Amino acid sequence: MSQFYFDSWVADPRALQYLLDTCGVSRVMLGTDYPFPLGEQTPGAGIASLNLGETEQARLYHGTALEWLGLSKSRFA
Repeated sequence: MSQFYFDSWVADPRALQYLLDTCGVSRVMLGTDYPFPLGEQTPGAGIASLNLGETEQARLYHGTALEWLGLSKSRFA
């Protein structure tokens, strides 16, 4: 599992929480099906709906993706 990355678009806040609990915020990044109306109409709304700290939200919104792309050293470790 430590070599996989996942996007946050899972269609249900409970599923997103399960994904975070199972894989951790370091393996999940913002995902969306925008512009297709298949759930959250605002990208990131599922992340915003959870009671996460500012650091965890930043990690999900952009930190994990930047790290995965090799554009940022992790400051979230």
